[in-house]
Amino acid sequence: MEKIKTEMPNIFMALAFTVVVSTICNIVGYEFNIMQSLPGMIILAALCIAGYSLSFIVPIKKISSVLWISILAIFLASPISPISELIIKYVGNINLNAITTPILAYAGIIIGKDWGAFKEVGVKGIIVSIFVIIGTFLISSLMGDFFMGIF
Repeated sequence: MEKIKTEMPNIFMALAFTVVVSTICNIVGYEFNIMQSLPGMIILAALCIAGYSLSFIVPIKKISSVLWISILAIFLASPISPISELIIKYVGNINLNAITTPILAYAGIIIGKDWGAFKEVGVKGIIVSIFVIIGTFLISSLMGDFFMGIF
């Protein structure tokens, strides 16, 4: 429980910053207004906080916070949930690219900050990383093309 007390302030600050930047991206880039964007962002932030808290509270250590967040989101958006229509309505106003913009910016900052550690990986690690990224993109493209052909 001590770990959750020490980490939660940082989580709240990072989440608040992400909500603000994502809301701005959603307004500027995708022409939603603040009253359309903010409820969905608050719902997503609440899901993140709840899932992160569950990763500390539930004694199963093999389940990460990302999995808890996914489980909560799937349950709340599923037809068995009494608030699913509300969740889908508000979160539907959020464009995925508006959320990924600050996340990719964080990744760039982390790589730039730990450039020394990145260089220690060596040429082999960089080559493997490039192939993993290319393979992920190609497989995702093929799957998207396949499913778009079906539907």
